[in-house]
Amino acid sequence: MKFLYSSLLLLSILQLVQKTTAYSFPNTHIDWCIYFQRLQIYKPECKFYDDVDIHVEKEIRAKPISRPFANSLIVMQMQQCSAHYMYCTPNYQCGEGQLRCIDMTRYRECCAPTRRQCPPVTHLNFRCIVSEPVSWCDKDSDCHTTPQQSCCPTGCNYNICI
Repeated sequence: MKFLYSSLLLLSILQLVQKTTAYSFPNTHIDWCIYFQRLQIYKPECKFYDDVDIHVEKEIRAKPISRPFANSLIVMQMQQCSAHYMYCTPNYQCGEGQLRCIDMTRYRECCAPTRRQCPPVTHLNFRCIVSEPVSWCDKDSDCHTTPQQSCCPTGCNYNICI
């Protein structure tokens, strides 16, 4: 009787331990933002990740992507970023050579080139009101204190650091 009781006790303890063990991620690459979201740790650069992304990511891991689904991923491309964007990560929603970022001007998610380039003059929205403008920079090395470290034209006969 003691043996049966101790066996049942041991079995119930093992089942309890199995239920309470931490979730282990598969041995494949996991996106930085999804990793922290699953740990419930807030990261400001990941604020555009939502439950839909995790659902899609789980679906992709669960089964191979069929051709219609793969084509629909290409169609869901987002808008290009304005001049001021941050917190970029690779993501399937942006095309090849682009990153998914947060547009800090419009507070929305957007796609930006992997290599930072000067934005089009129309994105900068400068109004040319100075008669004799002075450039803030002449070359990229003049912009070592800005995030992008790029000297870009404004369309008003002067350059600014971005």
